[in-house]
Amino acid sequence: MNSLFVLFTLLLTLPFFFDDSFAVVNDFTTNKILYNTDDSLIITGNVDYDSDLFSIIIQIITPSGSGLAHVDSVIPNTDGTFTKTINVGGPTWSEDGDYKIKISYGGNLEKFIEYKKSLEYVPPPPPVTPSNPVVPPTSPIPNPSLEIELPESYSENPKMRILGFPSFDKSPQYYIDRYNTETEYRTWFDSQFPLYVLNDVVGYSPTHIENFPSFDKSPQYYIDRYNTETEYRTWFDSQFPGKTIYSVLGFSTYIPEWIKTYAQSWATGDISDDEFMNGLDFMLKNNIIVIANYEPDSSQVDEIPSWFRNIAHWWSTDLISQQEFINSIKYLIQEDVILIE
Repeated sequence: MNSLFVLFTLLLTLPFFFDDSFAVVNDFTTNKILYNTDDSLIITGNVDYDSDLFSIIIQIITPSGSGLAHVDSVIPNTDGTFTKTINVGGPTWSEDGDYKIKISYGGNLEKFIEYKKSLEYVPPPPPVTPSNPVVPPTSPIPNPSLEIELPESYSENPKMRILGFPSFDKSPQYYIDRYNTETEYRTWFDSQFPLYVLNDVVGYSPTHIENFPSFDKSPQYYIDRYNTETEYRTWFDSQFPGKTIYSVLGFSTYIPEWIKTYAQSWATGDISDDEFMNGLDFMLKNNIIVIANYEPDSSQVDEIPSWFRNIAHWWSTDLISQQEFINSIKYLIQEDVILIE
């Protein structure tokens, strides 16, 4: 009998109760009402601070209501204030119209902004390569595998901290060049990652193969080769047994801590089933949750069984491990509950 099914059966026999939270979202504002491609959306607000709630969840829902343009989190200050900056635009912002911003922290508060795609948006030209690039880091980024147990404690993976940064289609050298040549960009990075050097966030950890992965190649370059070239896949698997292409590139299977808050909000009814399913689909497609041997660009979440609500609650309250939560998502994919087209 499937061991995961046995785990679900045993856990479902245990009673549990949801704790009531007195936290509420008092108010929030945005820096503008109308946004265009590549604008910065700055959300500022305040909540009734609750030390038991790890973070505030931010959802930006498309005008049609059928999907998410963005899902993210922010940790409030002890006085309840918070600020979050989000880059507007990209493939998930495919519609012009009114986008709903939903802030969740115990309670919920919603407001709308308007978005119109820029008609003549042209990406900025690549920066000039500096003569003195940053040296790759000497300390490796953790590379856990989906098949092994997670340690009792672990450090945050900075590659998974900000949605879409670093991008899969940009090489580490692209970010190094911008950091070394653009003062404003350097200031932004240092403010977002005060505890990390640049290469901890955008670079690759050294491997036993010299210049692999190479800093002038994007993660998507290696992922595409692995998925389309049989000979390359065979070579990679022989060189890195038990590891995935994602873990070698530094995008580990650890789930960011703020998703635990998102799961708990769904389990307690603060986020609807549709919102959670859209959020899970969004996180799979955008590689926030990375699962081995799964192509994230082709997922479709149709319906999640009721027992998964219990699993989400147990993980969010540390009754089961993060690895068990990851395995439950993998199980849903294997059983075609989360459909891969």
